[in-house]
Amino acid sequence: MNRVFNKKLCMFSIILLLILTVFTLCTVEGIIADNAVYAWENNSRVRLCSEKGADDHVPTGNFKLFGFIPIGKTQTPSEQEKYVILGGNPVGIAMMTSLYITSKVSVVTKNGAICPVDGIDVQSGDILISIDGITLDSVSQVSELIKDKEEVSIRVGRGGDIKDYMIKPAVDVLSGANKLGLLLQDQIEGIGTMTYCDGNDFYSLGHAIKDMNGNDITASNGNIYNANIVGYVRGQKGKAGELNGSFSTMGGNSGVITANNKFGLYGKLNQGADGEKVILGSKSDAQPGNAHIYTTINGGKPERYEIQIIKTNNQNNPSEKSMVLRVTDKRLLDTTGGIVQGMSGSPIIQNGKLIGAVTHVFVSDPTKGYGIYVDWMKP
Repeated sequence: MNRVFNKKLCMFSIILLLILTVFTLCTVEGIIADNAVYAWENNSRVRLCSEKGADDHVPTGNFKLFGFIPIGKTQTPSEQEKYVILGGNPVGIAMMTSLYITSKVSVVTKNGAICPVDGIDVQSGDILISIDGITLDSVSQVSELIKDKEEVSIRVGRGGDIKDYMIKPAVDVLSGANKLGLLLQDQIEGIGTMTYCDGNDFYSLGHAIKDMNGNDITASNGNIYNANIVGYVRGQKGKAGELNGSFSTMGGNSGVITANNKFGLYGKLNQGADGEKVILGSKSDAQPGNAHIYTTINGGKPERYEIQIIKTNNQNNPSEKSMVLRVTDKRLLDTTGGIVQGMSGSPIIQNGKLIGAVTHVFVSDPTKGYGIYVDWMKP
């Protein structure tokens, strides 16, 4: 009799224990009720979030079964997945630079072709600093400063070396304007690829824009524009290919450049981006294996192309060349031959997450290139 009673008591205890365990797990892990998720905290039920978003009160820390058996912890806001707008679309880039001398040229005068700076130590890459002591900011200043003058002083910089010269401008027989005989450049323009947008903030390129002398350009006056890819030069061994794009500055910019560093080009869009959303991953999500890049080789709409990540480098601090990539998509191999200039910034997607961007192509093998972890793409 006692043995039967003990067996029943034992079974009842086990069943009661199971019921208590299930109840405790349900209240700890959260239950769906009234369109909200709840958790058990301090002997009371607390709302975690509703279908519309996170509530003001989100309990954090470890939960314990019966107060002493650890069973897990809540997800803090910093651990929640973040979504951004996927790029891959081409952008026109225009940035003001110092006033660079690109070459010497002859001026056609009534006495024949004359080069006013012929015989003077001026070469491509030098900076025209000033004319008659007035500092130059743009090419448009030059013609006004030498107008109707028989002789002017120019200051030229090369690295840390600065020299002054006296120049006699030549009168162009067609326009009647004075000219120095110098081709000048005060702006760098090109085509790049958007990586992603977060609200009005944009992230692109994955590397710096440099001037004629290989120095990073200060992002004090630059803009981005809507662009279209109109063709490409196929890459081949020993010579990198390139995308041929077009954009116009006449219709207004689409954003302003605020930073330019060795990990990318950044700025503010005039209005928030609209497009496909993707989870913003990190270097911990990157691994050797299959992945995709989003890039544009025709028009303005990006497409997905298959690649393989050959190698991921262990980088604990911001650094270039985070990954080695190989293009495996037959469509891209049959057209561009692989990675070409202009694809810099093309987002890399692996397992549904944005993990980085294309940055460089191997000149020796255009099917291969480097990528940078998205973690390092910060102003």
